Amino acid sequence: MKLSWLKVLIVLNVLIVMTSLGVIYFRYSELSRTSQSLSISSIDKEESLVTHQANSQSDLKESTFSVLSNESSFVSLPKIRRPKFVYFSSKAKKVALIGDFNDWIPTPMKKVSSSKWELTLEIPEGRYLYNFLVDGKIVLDPNNKLSEISKEGFKSSVLDLR
Repeated sequence: MKLSWLKVLIVLNVLIVMTSLGVIYFRYSELSRTSQSLSISSIDKEESLVTHQANSQSDLKESTFSVLSNESSFVSLPKIRRPKFVYFSSKAKKVALIGDFNDWIPTPMKKVSSSKWELTLEIPEGRYLYNFLVDGKIVLDPNNKLSEISKEGFKSSVLDLR
């Protein structure tokens, strides 16, 4: 009986992980497509402006106005930051990072010394909640005094990237 429940739990966990990976892939592919279209649009506008420079003064004023008026349709992308997460423990066997930025899916941290674990991520500017997962237990960041309750219902450290 216990073995069948274990199998069910394993299958559910695999489904959750696969779904989360799909969501992450979709978000990043949308972000890269948006940034590619923005760079192509800006190149087209620059070429348009250069082409119109050969025309008369009045044509140049009109084309410059149309190029500048289209600039307002661009959406500015948030800046990407690279925060380094550090956790100190000489007893921990496995440390991972969970938070809003990775949909609470554990991202393993690298052990860089006998008591230091590190992970650097690329995250867009914003406010995020996160925790460490130390040997399967959720732990607040002891180096961060800011905390609040997450939507998932547990106390989490706050990361404010500006």
